[in-house]
Amino acid sequence: MKIIKGFMKMIQLSGKTKATLVYALLVLGLILACLLMPGCAKQPVDSSVEGFWKLERFTTKEDGAVHEPERIFYGITRYVVEIAERQGTQGYGDFIGRFGYTDEGREAVMSEFKVRAGTSDSKKDATLEQLKPFGIGAMETTFRIVKADGKALVLESDYAKLELKRY
Repeated sequence: MKIIKGFMKMIQLSGKTKATLVYALLVLGLILACLLMPGCAKQPVDSSVEGFWKLERFTTKEDGAVHEPERIFYGITRYVVEIAERQGTQGYGDFIGRFGYTDEGREAVMSEFKVRAGTSDSKKDATLEQLKPFGIGAMETTFRIVKADGKALVLESDYAKLELKRY
């Protein structure tokens, strides 16, 4: 504010003109702030991996069995993964965990799953038995990203190979 007052003193403006100039500068400042804010939003690390996915099927490595679950969805963002059965009949539940990349983005790690409660987690750890219907066979699972083209996502761990379709 001192800068603006000093500037106005230098150019010797009338009271009404000064008020108009101050108003114009404030409006210009607000417009610039609004234009710059979207640039601060966190962009996906890999938009071909991050997003909303429907689990079409997963094949367990131990026995080669193909599982085709109904209504299982993955929501993957920069640091968070949500897995849930939506409007399904099995009662598998909703879980939220950590998500990250390793090996220069060629692998994805999912870990620290908690039972979901409302818009957050319940602070209750998910069990391995609760996670298996989602194709997750360990409390911290590293998946090799086999295919990620924005329409299909194939992830492979020591436990299973997951085939997901963009939702």
